[in-house]
Amino acid sequence: MDEKQQMLRNQQAWDAQTGAHVGSEFYDVASFKAGKNSLRPFEQEALGDVSGRSLLHLMCHFGLDTLSWARLGAQVTGVDFSAESIATATALAQELSLDARFVQANVYELPGELDGAFDFVVMTYGTLIWLPDLDGWARAAARCLKPGGTLFVADFHPIAMLFDDDLALARSYFRSGPAEREVKQTYAGEMDQPHIQTTWPWTVGRLVTALGRAGLQVTRVDELPLDLRQRHPAMVQGDDGFWRLPGDPIPLLLACQAIKP
Repeated sequence: MDEKQQMLRNQQAWDAQTGAHVGSEFYDVASFKAGKNSLRPFEQEALGDVSGRSLLHLMCHFGLDTLSWARLGAQVTGVDFSAESIATATALAQELSLDARFVQANVYELPGELDGAFDFVVMTYGTLIWLPDLDGWARAAARCLKPGGTLFVADFHPIAMLFDDDLALARSYFRSGPAEREVKQTYAGEMDQPHIQTTWPWTVGRLVTALGRAGLQVTRVDELPLDLRQRHPAMVQGDDGFWRLPGDPIPLLLACQAIKP
């Protein structure tokens, strides 16, 4: 099975996951509809005042973060390869009377009309593992930025993915090639039937190199001892809602900013 077929199978899996995620406690759509902002403080600090600025959210799932940027005044466009996610995001925007555009597209096949259109391109949380080609993604993201525009990426740190539940090192940071697994229970809900998903490993070095090759200037890389959920049994949730390992032994999140000259 080639990468295009693997990505199509992933797309079908995310179509199946969307319904479970919308009704999950993890996403808490009811609170969002009541006015809750789903963005984390360091995301807002990274972009600053987005009022009146154009923002493209790649791999946006069903749009809660995209619509949170809209609530802060950004002119938003969300892109995802899942038709179910895009339909759900569009319906949610209409229900809440939020000005947002959602487009179904593979990140490698973005519509030409998006080229050079945005002050910000954002991609956050659990996205990089779904990309077989970091260089191709970085070039696509760079094309969508205006000169002087900013790319912001936040994701689960690849080092945090190397350990099992007992925090024993279970795999190599430098592993290569795709990994396949059957999934029925996702991080936010249970699907009606299991699906095979393919993911690809990445490293911080490969990410930064891809951005540089795409002509972007990396201005900041932050490694944070925080997670959005309890990924390991030893994690403890703080008053700020983030989960941490005792003693902060490894980075759990990574945030990266780059500018298009």
